[in-house]
Amino acid sequence: MNQLVTMLKAVQNRKRPPLLIASLPRNDVALAHAAVSGGADVLKVHLNVHHQAGGVRFGSLKEENQNLDQIFDIAGELPVGVVPTGNAEISAEELEEIAARRFDFLSIYDHHAPIAKLPDRERISRMIALSCHDDRFIAARFPRLPIDVVELSVMAHESYGQPFTYRDLAFIRDLAECVAPLPTVLPTQHAILPNMVKEIADAGVCAIMIGVIVAGSTPPSWEKTCREFRAALDESFRA
Repeated sequence: MNQLVTMLKAVQNRKRPPLLIASLPRNDVALAHAAVSGGADVLKVHLNVHHQAGGVRFGSLKEENQNLDQIFDIAGELPVGVVPTGNAEISAEELEEIAARRFDFLSIYDHHAPIAKLPDRERISRMIALSCHDDRFIAARFPRLPIDVVELSVMAHESYGQPFTYRDLAFIRDLAECVAPLPTVLPTQHAILPNMVKEIADAGVCAIMIGVIVAGSTPPSWEKTCREFRAALDESFRA
């Protein structure tokens, strides 16, 4: 457990390139295999949620269990994280069942993370997401909370897929500074391209998390996109 945190700390210490996290648009074995083949460092799956960007409903742990077992097999030693819910109503019992699996980290919005219900961080790390409703005042308090990683999921839903601009980059840099020393992960809510990776990494981002907006929804598109981002992330480390 806690592989993600260890890997991100290595990025912060300039011991490895920024991470590539594959946020799968479906809990699909072929997509997981494509992402791993393309060079993803981490896989992320979803439960109990309707995915805004992909338009897909993800079932409960029981419903998704068979697919998850196969995804774990494909991931091998790579860490696998999970979005456990799309709201704050998940029970402590459900979260306990999730923590009992091989998941390395929870990925959950701050306003969906119920106090006193999340499993112990020694068992499963917490990647807590800032949303488009949060500001730098909220972000600056994150290092004082029991949080391991900050996801900068701060683009408004109606702007999904738009070009990633210097305004976005300035916002991301400011938030990364606000939450330091916690490591940050940037999802591709806006259309981030591989040739943008160096400037994003220089802004303090430790991992790019690609999803359906940039990688599409087919195994060939996922493998191709992962390969392109993998090459760009490795090159940003050498530069």
